[in-house]
Amino acid sequence: MNFFTKDQCIYFIILSVIPSLLFADQCPTPEKIIKRNISREYDWSINERRTLEDVLSVEKLYSVRIRNEAEYIACYYSGSRSLLRLDGIPLKQPCRVKEITGRWESAENGDQICLEDDLEKCEYEMKCDDIEDIHS
Repeated sequence: MNFFTKDQCIYFIILSVIPSLLFADQCPTPEKIIKRNISREYDWSINERRTLEDVLSVEKLYSVRIRNEAEYIACYYSGSRSLLRLDGIPLKQPCRVKEITGRWESAENGDQICLEDDLEKCEYEMKCDDIEDIHS
């Protein structure tokens, strides 16, 4: 008896082998910001002096950092109106942000800085189990 079809087996293998790809987060692309389609797993904030027009004018993601000892993700954008920083704090608490793919470098202030030319390769996730694992 054949319980699984070939396609079901392939999906099972993919889901088993690559779980990080399924749960990885990235800084929203400018297109996602403009369409207002960003992750609902984070509490996103910007400087209070910014307007909706500032946010919707973003054109390029130019830096990704995990800030304040893994407390939040900071996404830096340039645009026609000015530079914009979008911060995302995990809604689940106590949770921290941990890098999972891409090249990251630790700064002296405890930040993790993405070094990839293609910033979409810098993926991160919320780590809620053991907060001490964030810094290991």
